[in-house]
Formats: sequence, structure tokens, C-alpha cells
Amino acid sequence: MPITHTDYVPILKWRQGEYQALWRLADTTKDRTVPLIEITPPDFDFETWTPAKTIDEHLAPFATRLHKKWGSRLALLDCGLLDATATMLGGKHPMLYLCEQAFAQNAVIVPVVRLTSDGAYRAAVGTARALMQTGIALRCSLDEAMDTAAFDAGVGALLYQLGVALEDCDIVLDLEAPTWEPQNVLVGIVSGALSGSSAMAGARSVTMAGTSFPASMADVTGPLQFWPRREWTFYQAVLASLSGDDRIPGFGDYAIAGHGFAQGDMRLLKPAATIRYTCDDGWIIAKGSNVRDNGFGQYRGCSGNVTSSPRYLGAAYSPGSTYIDACRNGTASTGNLSTWRWVGSNHHITKVVNDLATLFGP
Repeated sequence: MPITHTDYVPILKWRQGEYQALWRLADTTKDRTVPLIEITPPDFDFETWTPAKTIDEHLAPFATRLHKKWGSRLALLDCGLLDATATMLGGKHPMLYLCEQAFAQNAVIVPVVRLTSDGAYRAAVGTARALMQTGIALRCSLDEAMDTAAFDAGVGALLYQLGVALEDCDIVLDLEAPTWEPQNVLVGIVSGALSGSSAMAGARSVTMAGTSFPASMADVTGPLQFWPRREWTFYQAVLASLSGDDRIPGFGDYAIAGHGFAQGDMRLLKPAATIRYTCDDGWIIAKGSNVRDNGFGQYRGCSGNVTSSPRYLGAAYSPGSTYIDACRNGTASTGNLSTWRWVGSNHHITKVVNDLATLFGP
């Protein structure tokens, strides 16, 4: 099934919290979700100053795990966070290895490429595409898309190199984390990029993504803070700006995460207890103190802060929402950091899918 503008494209790191979030979604929600999966580098061992695993060890579980957590549903696969020089034993590119392994387990994967991807990455995408016959996804920046003539030329050259027709290409316009203000100016820029490009008009799908989630929990004050979902209000403003002949883009975001990826030394980091809960127009973020010194028991109080908020959507709204209420009343454990990543991500995906259904109809 191709991506439509009523589908939701969350950009998710392929880590335990995120794939558990996907697995626990209701089937009706899964059917309207097309995750863009980012493969993260191996964890880094700061004591030995080397990766904790080889690239082969790190990537080996992917296909089996994807099959278990997502089955044969459509997903986009992006290896852009990996070291560009990383290769598997025998010299195979990680993108090709992952696609081959996933394809062998009946996964439906669309490889993601950028206009800036190097020759080895492009070659891997081309070979994977020829094997899977699923086309490609182009992830582009707003800076690239603003110059529509150069963008269309670049897309044409890339597709020619990969042997892909435009109608077999999904485009993800990734705004990343702009300031979002002034909104009307940004709306005009994005609308112009969408409507002025022949590549955008002819692609198999177009999705607009971005994030306004805080880049760091240091920016959040407890015990409960509201944070607006600017990407969602911006998306609606873009839709309102389009003419009747313009293509309607789909919606994507970074779920409950900011843009970027950093590997910190866990010996030095002291992450705070946080619950990231998506509501109609933003997030409510419950925040406690650091879990290393104060433990995970404080999540019961954090859960109570969420469930007592008028923005709480109820225990039955999503599996994540159910878990928060169960933690509050003591029938679920206080978990760990990965637990609360799946809880928040699962609820967020459910909420956005419902938001899109409300916006566009069933």
C-alpha cells in the first residue's frame, strides 16, 4: 500500500523503547502508520573509547526484530546516522545488508536516501531497490527544496542513477527543528517549495515532517509543564494555505524526541524521570529528579501528575495511556527509561493517527 496524506510518518530511532511502542499499537493504528526508522550507531564504550559492538553485531538482530515488532507492514529505512565508512565483514554496505535480511523475512522496506548521500550509500540503495522492488524514499531539507529548479534537477539525476521512476519515489520534506516563528513566513516558504516543484507534484507521496519537542529535558521544568506541538499547528496552517489544485502533503514528526542524535557517557549523565504525554495541542511533560540518585519509584508521582491533568485523555485512549494510569495506581511497575520511551511514543503515535483521522475523516 502506498503512503497517503492520511497516513502518519513518525521518524523513530530503532531502539528498544521505540520498537516496543510500535509493537504495542492497536492494529487499526498500525494500519495508518508508516514509520521512518533511523538506524542508530552502536553504543559507545567510553571506558575503552571504542564502540561497544561491531557493526555486524549491532545490526544482526534488526531483521528478526522488525519481523516480530512490525511484520510485513510498510516502513522506511534510513541509515544516515551510521558512520559513512562503516561496512560489514566482507565489505557489504549496512543499508544493503539490512534490506536483504529484512526482505528475506518478508518485510516491506523502502530505503531512504538523500541528495547528499555518498556514492557507496547510493549504490547500496540502488541494489536494495532492485531486489525489493519497493522504490525509494528521498529525505530532503527545506534549504534543498526551496530552490525548486535545482531541487528538481537533483532529484532527476538521483533517480536516473538509481533506475527509479518519479512515481516510485516517496519524498519526505524534513524541516528538522526550525524556530516556527513567524509562522506565516515559514508557511509561505514551505508552500512555495511544495507547489513549485515538479518532483513534489509527481512523486508517489510527499510528507512534511519536523519537530518542536524540546531538544533537552533541561529545558523542561517540573512537576508538569505544557509544551506546544508547533509542527502540528504548522501543518494545519500549510494545508489552509494551499489552493484547490495543490497536492496535500502527509504529516510526519519526531514523536516525543527532538532533532538529532548524540551519544553521551552514561557514567556522567543523570537523566531525570520524565513522562512525555501528547495531548490535543501539545505535550504535557511530567518531570522528577534524576533516576540515578532518586530511583524509578518517583514515576508513580509523575504518573499521578499526568492523570490528574485536564489534558489527560483517559486510561483507555492508548496502551501507553493505560500504562500511565496503572503505574499511578500501583498495578504496573515503575519500569526504566526504555519503558517510558515506549509508553510516550506509543501514546503519541495513537494520538497523531487519531488527529489525522479527525482532520481528514475516516
